[in-house]
Amino acid sequence: MGLQALERGVVDAAAMSSPHMFIARKAGFKELASFDKLGVEYPYTSVVVLRQTAAKQPELIERFLKCIVEGIFLFKTNKAKTLAAFKRYMKGADDEILEETYQHTRASLEDAPHPSLQVVKAALDMLSLQYPQAKQTDASLIVEPSFMKKIDDSGFVKALYKK
Repeated sequence: MGLQALERGVVDAAAMSSPHMFIARKAGFKELASFDKLGVEYPYTSVVVLRQTAAKQPELIERFLKCIVEGIFLFKTNKAKTLAAFKRYMKGADDEILEETYQHTRASLEDAPHPSLQVVKAALDMLSLQYPQAKQTDASLIVEPSFMKKIDDSGFVKALYKK
């Protein structure tokens, strides 16, 4: 939406993630700031589960997270397959945009995506500007690191990358 709003002159600036930032740059728009370069961490992707589901079905959560880890592994180690998927779902993006998106995403993906207390705290701070009650939320009650820690400690991630 940000790119469309810029193109139509509805807004003067917009925050964007890939591939939109690369498309905007190619269209002649200038990057004013990079959250990555500024060190701003923003939770744009999260896996969320109800506490009761995590408590009643921990093996389901573990299997799901292992699938995500395997997907990241496939993304990082099979560029051709990844670019083919990009091409299929990012209709209209040229090869240059697909390549830039791949390189940017590959560099930012962690092999084992552990939840970050710092990122959740930053999100709550941002939310508190519109929803003041977010300031009273304890981020440690939201983040559950034990599932990814168990997967990491089991050697699952290291074994994938040794193949």
